Amino acid sequence: MFSHSRRRRSALAFAGALALAGTLAAVASPASAFTAPGSPGNLAEGDVIYQVLVDRFSNGDTSNDNFGHGEYNPSNLGMYHGGDWKGLTNHLDYIKDLGVTAIWISPVSQNEPLSRDGTEASYHGYFTKDFATPNEHFGSKTDLQTLVDTAHTKGLKMILDVVPNHTADYFNGTATTYSPSTYKPASPLDNSTWYHHTGDCLFDGSMNQTQLENCDLGGLDDLDQSNSSVDTYLKNTYKDWVQGVGFDGVRVDAARSVPQSWLQSFQTALDVPSFGEVFDGNIDYVSSYQNYEWGVLDFPYFFTARDAIAGDGDLNNLGNLFSQDYKYANANRLETFLDNHDRARFLARAGDNYQRLREGLTFLLTSRGVPVIYYGTEQADNGNMNANEIPIANKDNRKDLSSFSETGTIYLHIKRLNEIKKAYPSLRTGTQREMWKDTNVYAFSRRIDTTGAETITAINDSWNSQTRTIPLRSESTIAVGTVLTNLMNTSETVTVASGGVTGKQITVTLGEHDSKVFAAGSPVSSYTPPARNLTTIRVHYNVGYGNSLSIRGDSNPFSWTQGIAARNTASDVWEYQLERIPTGTTFQFKPLINDSTWSTGSNYTGTGGGTLDIYPTF
Repeated sequence: MFSHSRRRRSALAFAGALALAGTLAAVASPASAFTAPGSPGNLAEGDVIYQVLVDRFSNGDTSNDNFGHGEYNPSNLGMYHGGDWKGLTNHLDYIKDLGVTAIWISPVSQNEPLSRDGTEASYHGYFTKDFATPNEHFGSKTDLQTLVDTAHTKGLKMILDVVPNHTADYFNGTATTYSPSTYKPASPLDNSTWYHHTGDCLFDGSMNQTQLENCDLGGLDDLDQSNSSVDTYLKNTYKDWVQGVGFDGVRVDAARSVPQSWLQSFQTALDVPSFGEVFDGNIDYVSSYQNYEWGVLDFPYFFTARDAIAGDGDLNNLGNLFSQDYKYANANRLETFLDNHDRARFLARAGDNYQRLREGLTFLLTSRGVPVIYYGTEQADNGNMNANEIPIANKDNRKDLSSFSETGTIYLHIKRLNEIKKAYPSLRTGTQREMWKDTNVYAFSRRIDTTGAETITAINDSWNSQTRTIPLRSESTIAVGTVLTNLMNTSETVTVASGGVTGKQITVTLGEHDSKVFAAGSPVSSYTPPARNLTTIRVHYNVGYGNSLSIRGDSNPFSWTQGIAARNTASDVWEYQLERIPTGTTFQFKPLINDSTWSTGSNYTGTGGGTLDIYPTF
């Protein structure tokens, strides 16, 4: 969540919250069955979730854009832009065609139009004024019902973002009265005894779990779930939304700021699976929450996978991550992701390198858990190349969806991954087991042990081709001589050979930032990945030991205000490759040393799809 302007100053979430790790014991079991499914069924293992910020997706009704509070400004990423439930309904086929199985939408309740300081609107849905009334910017309850019903007819499940921890920021600091008296939430939320009044959360390393559950996160007024009136109101109101409209699951915002036992009773009351936002990288801490909810957002996975793949980190860290899966009640129910509304876009962290994104998406959609794809990823949104996350992501990760094209290379890559996920049960519910790990290559098996169904994923985080001879797992029943097909490029095969520690092995060659998914038998369908439209810039200059070279320019992903790092391939050669610029399109650029010293002379002109060697002076 982390959307309030004051929250940006106080929510030093990842670093500060590590002090809380290990303080909570697992004392309960997560619910395993629910009795009120929506039309396609409740959220389940094997689903793929598409996360949507409703305001930034599509404007289907301009009459609900602006209510005159200063909250509407499409040119300001902190204000409402006009997206609504009708717009989302109009484009459900676009989401369905991507191959996902569920849609997670923004909170639906009425919000205070602006933050207390007036600098940010409630377009995200986390400034609640009245939990029981729909947000007028998104439409009527009838519009919401139409969205959910239409999604269900298309086989899409619907997940509601719920916000039981807090309202908007009405109380000033630790005050117990409203000032001015007219600035308050709707009845019955305007009862000051319903809240804690301990002041803002301060993630300074001294906070314990009790304080976290009682302080105002980002200044937003903290509800007291131990108050029986609050407890009843929240459960009954959200049950009306979930059961009345027909949602198939809920995501619980700021779950670590709510008592764990209450999370469990809340899930029981709603009678659908829930997964909580536990913004922390410590597995011991995050895993404790799955004892009280069906799932939990897997921030340890996010931090590890994003940093390893987007930043060419050590893939041994993936093995260290998965070796602790035993700590979770059920690792296949963890909600995994590469970016979201509170983190910078993956491509902003990956230098706009599409191949890194493909690698990351293959890993995300074939490894254990319930993957979450953040809207716009399928259109290669790079968040204006703004990678800032101090303490939370900039709003460039919340841009309007740029296109509904279904022909882009990333859209097609995700679509293919969802196709094979649907066709191969092991990719949905199989047990994950490591097969290989080193700095550059990671490989794992997903296997359903009762049937022997198995797939093998291998990824390469290097800029160079890598070949590895990888033993099959001892559990595998794939026989020597079996031909395995790469489902992400069905012209590629490997044959299981005898040898290795288990007597069976495969030799796999992976190209630059490559990813492959192997299975036995005839593939579900043939597939050849779209050709990469590479534009290559090679800068020939020795910048000297300890220095670097970056590129600025006039076309996305470049800008004239901040450079993108090039890669040193020889003592006097720096290279940057991109796929974003269409073939034949010209652009202007210029290299800089340490992103501060410009090359002399005029700008250089490049052409999309070409290779340009330049020999600058500085």
